[in-house]
Amino acid sequence: MNRRAALFSTLLLGGLPLTKLVAQSRDNRRRYRDDRYRDDVADRDNPRDDADSDDAVRRVRDDDPPADIPPEPGHVWRRFDISRYTDLPHANSLPQNAVVEWIFRRTGSSRWYGEKISVLSAGRNEIRAFHSPAVLKQVAEIVERFTNPISDYLSVGVRFVAAVDPSWRNLVYPRLNLIKTGPQGQQVWSLKVEDAAMVMTQMQVFQGFKLLANEKVEMINGQTLTITTTEKQFYTAGLRRTSGRIGSQPDTQQLMEGVVLKFSPLLNFDGDSIESAIELTANTVRSLHKAKVLAPREVGSNDVSIDVPEVSETRFNQTVSWPLGQTLLISAGIHPGILQTKNGFLGMRIPGTMPTNTELLVFLDATTVRPKRAARERDRDRVRD
Repeated sequence: MNRRAALFSTLLLGGLPLTKLVAQSRDNRRRYRDDRYRDDVADRDNPRDDADSDDAVRRVRDDDPPADIPPEPGHVWRRFDISRYTDLPHANSLPQNAVVEWIFRRTGSSRWYGEKISVLSAGRNEIRAFHSPAVLKQVAEIVERFTNPISDYLSVGVRFVAAVDPSWRNLVYPRLNLIKTGPQGQQVWSLKVEDAAMVMTQMQVFQGFKLLANEKVEMINGQTLTITTTEKQFYTAGLRRTSGRIGSQPDTQQLMEGVVLKFSPLLNFDGDSIESAIELTANTVRSLHKAKVLAPREVGSNDVSIDVPEVSETRFNQTVSWPLGQTLLISAGIHPGILQTKNGFLGMRIPGTMPTNTELLVFLDATTVRPKRAARERDRDRVRD
């Protein structure tokens, strides 16, 4: 029995007023949270004793900033306990940095270095902030999404796909829900999981594609997952002087071709959607153009070939929200032959034998795992029974 069902049953027995039931319903949780924040500010001497107080955002009731911070009209000092989040088994030695990054995404970083003195500091156990009540309310909301989520863990699936051309859209385009576009023409959609499977099937059967990466990992809510699929491309960058009679030798260096995804998902308060910071970089070495140069050499030919790389790169760095349980699909644009051979038939680059319209796609799926609240509510139901 979940919390709502338990409260409804109690109401039928006459044990709980209707106003309390409404206050704790899903449609009113945000208003309830805002009221709780105002109550904490108005009455700091009366700690909450409701059932969720242990998991809620805990504030140290310090009204005055430290002595070395001069007073600032309209600004107040707050401290937020984040130890419940940082005590999770993080691979990152500084998990509190994720909280700070999301505070900046919510409030904007410029609000912290204006003319008025402001403070945002993160230790292992708490966030310390000195700002206006309106900004501190936003900080409190972000902290609560870290310390009191529906689930502490997310299962994330990531697939990189090189589609032979953009015509995979033909049958599924009406099912794509456009969320936003990127600065270089990237497109971001959400779609049902079964429609995403149809897209994959269509590309395999009719269009052709190459699966460049397929990862499924479990991560802590709010942290950053990095998926990298790259290959080294060696080229002759120039000439390097050497000792002896030879004089100069070709200088070989390397380029990295591939895809790098940094994905930072954070559940919303109700746990039915994901707000994610996505940084996607796609880099393609399209060709190496040969150039002849004269090299001062005492031995061997003075004509030496060097390579001039033709490289294309796109970057997408935005925050995206989509419903939990759906697939997020990102088109990074056309990257001919990314992570594939580009030389054509017998290396002769004959038109029609080398890739020209390869589109890079990223499929993202995320679900909650180990739901903390559900387990806690089941335990409470057993106690009531």
